[in-house]
Amino acid sequence: MAKETRLEALHRALTEKAGQPVLFGDLVRAVWGDTPPSSPLPALRTLVRRLRQSVDDEIVTDASGYRLVVRLPGPSQLPADLPDFVGRREELAALSSSDERVLAITGPPGIGKTALAVRLAHRIRDRFPDGQLHVDLRGFATGPTVTTTQAVGRFLRALGVPPPEVPPGLDEQVELYRSKLRGRKVLVLLDNATGLSPLVPDVEGCAAIVTSRNELPGQTGLGVLTDGEADVLLDRMKIGGSPDDRAELVRLCAHLPLALRIAGAQLADRHLPDYLADLRGDDRLDALEIEGDAAVRAAFALSYQALPDDARRLFGLLSVHPGADFGPASAAVLGETSTEEGARLLGVLARAGLVQQSGERFALHDLIRLFASEQAGTDGPPALRRLLSFYLATASNAAGVVSPGLTRLDPIPLEVEGREFATADEAGAWLDGKRGTLVAAVQVAPHPFAHRLTDAMRGYLNYAGHRPELGVALESGLASARAAGDRPGQAAMHNGFGHLHWVLGAYPKALESYGEALELTESPVVRATLFNNLGLVRRDLGDLDGALADMEEARRTVPEESALHANVLMNLGTIHGARAELRQAVAHLTKALRRHEEAGAWVRAAVCHENIAVAHIELGEYDEARPHLESAMAGYERYGMADSNKPNLLANLADVADQAGEHDQARAFATEGLELARRFGDVRVEVEALIRLGEAREAAELADRIDYPVGRRKALLEIAVHDRALAAEVLADVRASGDRLLEAKAVLALALASGDHGLALEALELARAREQGVVVRRAEEFLAGSAAPAAPSAQPPANGGSTSS
Repeated sequence: MAKETRLEALHRALTEKAGQPVLFGDLVRAVWGDTPPSSPLPALRTLVRRLRQSVDDEIVTDASGYRLVVRLPGPSQLPADLPDFVGRREELAALSSSDERVLAITGPPGIGKTALAVRLAHRIRDRFPDGQLHVDLRGFATGPTVTTTQAVGRFLRALGVPPPEVPPGLDEQVELYRSKLRGRKVLVLLDNATGLSPLVPDVEGCAAIVTSRNELPGQTGLGVLTDGEADVLLDRMKIGGSPDDRAELVRLCAHLPLALRIAGAQLADRHLPDYLADLRGDDRLDALEIEGDAAVRAAFALSYQALPDDARRLFGLLSVHPGADFGPASAAVLGETSTEEGARLLGVLARAGLVQQSGERFALHDLIRLFASEQAGTDGPPALRRLLSFYLATASNAAGVVSPGLTRLDPIPLEVEGREFATADEAGAWLDGKRGTLVAAVQVAPHPFAHRLTDAMRGYLNYAGHRPELGVALESGLASARAAGDRPGQAAMHNGFGHLHWVLGAYPKALESYGEALELTESPVVRATLFNNLGLVRRDLGDLDGALADMEEARRTVPEESALHANVLMNLGTIHGARAELRQAVAHLTKALRRHEEAGAWVRAAVCHENIAVAHIELGEYDEARPHLESAMAGYERYGMADSNKPNLLANLADVADQAGEHDQARAFATEGLELARRFGDVRVEVEALIRLGEAREAAELADRIDYPVGRRKALLEIAVHDRALAAEVLADVRASGDRLLEAKAVLALALASGDHGLALEALELARAREQGVVVRRAEEFLAGSAAPAAPSAQPPANGGSTSS
């Protein structure tokens, strides 16, 4: 038997404890036994890097080791196959044997394109063991279509990409989508497309089935069913009658599968000749034989007329529902009835063939939705307002639990009460399940619902990482508010765009959006919110004087007893910290912490704990910093926010461990922080983690790309201790920017690079005046001759979480 390679030994050691962290030391022993290399951790990291490239499973860096996460089976999103599918033998055989990457099926509505596509997908799914993706693009529906951005976002999540890691730009999303498909065999079913799009995977080993009413390259065009195929379909549906009556039914339904299925649902308890007499209609027979749509409409009409009054009313009202599917609760709101009655009526419609049922969810075929909309009449708009009232009320209630503390528009009177939620998990689950429907609702909602729904959802969509959907909702909400001349609504949407740009590192765009919001609002609370948000962006840009002015303006504007005032105090503390006014920072943060704890705002209290720890790290008070970091983590975990806040926290834990001499632990913290920052799309923290890992040049380049000057200066200071000219350049830049927290570090970096004791004395004096304990110690060591010039400069900790409003 061949000897086990080191790579195989590492994989085995991780696999034996899959899902659990395996200590660095245990892995070193498993790979090298009693003869480890001289630098075991770097060697282990190199081996882990190779293993990540050779296996599908994910290998995660934990604080003290590595953890193997078994890759789950690929997505399986195909709709259920029709049990009574008939015909299309030639088309199915040709498509099944094709090796083309795009299998296009085209034809008029009701012809059976989706049925054939689903049957084909199930037939060939074994060729695609890595999964099957599906989306109904609703390209010909009366409501909003599914955009490419929305669809590719759903696909990325199905392929294992966490929502915050989905990039904001469509080009980047498509590239990530294709990169996730490379090396895999995945089938993609795109139903009701208007044409070929980037959703078609141009990737070796993958294929797409596309249905459309429009002509497509290489298409398989469908015609109506033959007499024989239609006859078989009637048999499958257990439709009796004489051959002549059955032949007439096929003719009156224009040989269309959809019309025949609707007719079949009606004939379950009716006599065929009676049904034919109703369907025949002397004045319509010629039209029915010529136009398929008319045949379908005739079948719809008979099914509709056979319904009881309450089911007929609900059927028409369902046409206004904006999402792809709906459940009994939504039906009840539309029909002004109970959820139980809504479920009963949906069952009636499903048995009549007018509603498609899949588990507890229901949907309307595009043609049936169009027919239903004609029946809604003047009851349609009021029903839509009831539904939007329900969604807005429920989304507001859920958002209040999931993302409390955000400044939102004042509530308006609503016709329907919303659901209440006892826990954040319950509220988040509702938002997760309704996300697609809510975004679709924003796109069709009349004023004032579009921007108000967006305002209610924006915190959830942002913090959960659903940023493409947030962009779609903000665009629609802003357009609706503008058309109505609603200035507060426009301001709210610009505020939402500002937060989105800030999180994505697009600082100039964030300033622009917040500035536009300021011009549109006269509300003192909203103005205070916007000055708070502007201050945070200016802080990250290094404009500390501007940041302080904005935050002080926010503090003057907002009432002292409000939750927003405590939030402003907290953010003001981070700005004083960045200005090297550390004791003042701790005082503001401690006061804000007390206010948040009194109000039960535990998430914001956790943010305060983290920022107090940051100030103590800078002061060189590591024993004081550690318990605050632990309290912050406990607070985040308590409310399910640990993952999104953990990257920044790990960067600060790395600083504490490093200064305590726990260098391996510090590197482990920084490595995990980097991986999580990339997963959640937190580019600012990615820069911070790269600096702590010694990847200063990469960090500087990334900071440049996102226009994060503070991060760029921090990174360049790491390099500058080896380069006197660069050190002088960075010092000049730091002083020009007014960055007081970095000034002593920059002076010390130049002293280290040049060996200049006079500069070291200057750095020491600056650091003592500002109580920057780390720099004081480093400067004293240099002056005592114990520090080598090549040693890295002390870096300021990463700012703790900040809260925009």
